[in-house]
Amino acid sequence: MVFPYDYSELPLIAIVEIFSYLSHNTLLSASSTCSSWRNVLYHPKLWSSIPYRPLRLHLIHRHNDIHCFRYLTTNFLNLTRYIEIRFDPTDLNIIKDILQVLDAIACTNRQIKILIFRPTSTRCALAENEQPFVPLCDKIFHLLKQIIECNQALEILSFGCWFESLFRIEELVHVLAQRQSQSIKQLHLASIKNSETHSIADIYLTSQSFLPFISLNTLSMDSTYLTNELLQCFAQQPTQLKRLIVHVSEFRSDTQPVDETVWQSVSTMMPDLRVTVHMLNAHETFRKYSRILRPSMPLSHLRMYFCSSLNVDLLCYLSVHYRSTLECLDVIDSVTEPALRYHNLFRAEPDPLVLLAWQCKKLTSLTILGYEVLEVNLLAIAKLRPQLRTLNVCADCVMTLQYGHLQMNHQFVEDDDGNDAFIQYGICTNSIQTIIGQVLGWPWHPLSKHEIPIGVYEYTVPLELSFIEQIHNVFESSI
Repeated sequence: MVFPYDYSELPLIAIVEIFSYLSHNTLLSASSTCSSWRNVLYHPKLWSSIPYRPLRLHLIHRHNDIHCFRYLTTNFLNLTRYIEIRFDPTDLNIIKDILQVLDAIACTNRQIKILIFRPTSTRCALAENEQPFVPLCDKIFHLLKQIIECNQALEILSFGCWFESLFRIEELVHVLAQRQSQSIKQLHLASIKNSETHSIADIYLTSQSFLPFISLNTLSMDSTYLTNELLQCFAQQPTQLKRLIVHVSEFRSDTQPVDETVWQSVSTMMPDLRVTVHMLNAHETFRKYSRILRPSMPLSHLRMYFCSSLNVDLLCYLSVHYRSTLECLDVIDSVTEPALRYHNLFRAEPDPLVLLAWQCKKLTSLTILGYEVLEVNLLAIAKLRPQLRTLNVCADCVMTLQYGHLQMNHQFVEDDDGNDAFIQYGICTNSIQTIIGQVLGWPWHPLSKHEIPIGVYEYTVPLELSFIEQIHNVFESSI
């Protein structure tokens, strides 16, 4: 005989013990059963037993998000060790709420292991020439400094390209070196410069700034920081760097490229190092790109956002020098009329993108948005690299190319020996899509407008909205 039992009357210690075995999402679901189980959610043991149980705070549309934001900060801010804050940095009222949260963290939580900022834009709440701008940056600096000084063993810190937090980055790195040098494993200092921030005074971090970080394995930074001395410093660390993420927004004539001999030495001394390069709205020639992309750099990921610079020279350079390291090539540009071309389709030379897929044995991700791509070349790429987990192209940019001759009645007759060429845009036949999907082992199709980043078609929106989330995901991919 089964006797009914009111599980809400279980002793608190028993419920807490049971709940401690649940995953984060299951715990949240269980807490919605009744008020007594909801109260158990606030027990410190449930947050300390799993060090990386995340508290994700969202404050993007303040009117809609503020109540949930305040509820979470009131009840969990002093319990969690993993805090992620996603917010709109262009809203001054939201920035004030973020300052209150940082102040509360500095005063009540000294057990933080992971602190991540995910601003939804690179733009600022205040213009640089507005009077409160510098005091606002100073306030953010002092709160972050207090958090760094008060916590015992911070492991991961990402500023998420939040400009105001990076305004005094040299001093923050100095504080980190003094207080968290033994524990910090991942540090994200890279920025995304735009027309508003290109005029900001240069920030220089010397190699001495990073000497104390003996546990650092992942670092993101701007290309202006990348020097011979800095790389040699990393090569001498007891715990060697595994991931280096470099942001390139501009090419300065007064910045010296890293010597090829230094990269050769670093690649030998740090065989596990993999470099990711993000080209951000950097419209330059191949010669300028080669100042960053040195032949002996262990490049694993290259992402180019709105650079309009993909060409034969660059693709051939990647194929030759990174055939044993390149895993990902993402190129995103606006769709124009006609679409951009990375080579002349009517020449007899092989497609350089197909050659890259053939040469780069480790390639698992390929995205080419905004450029003309022949459907037969997509099939060739898939057959050369069946291990691809990502193969993204714009549906509007896929082409079919037929040779033949144009008759007197203006009818086109297909003929391999014909002198005329007939091009159709936005055509990728179902049979080709099916074959590519069978080769890759997953359903494949070219991307339609609603599946690609907003800036590819919408020319009026800030370009960084098309890639800032991807960059945040790159920063957090190793957590």
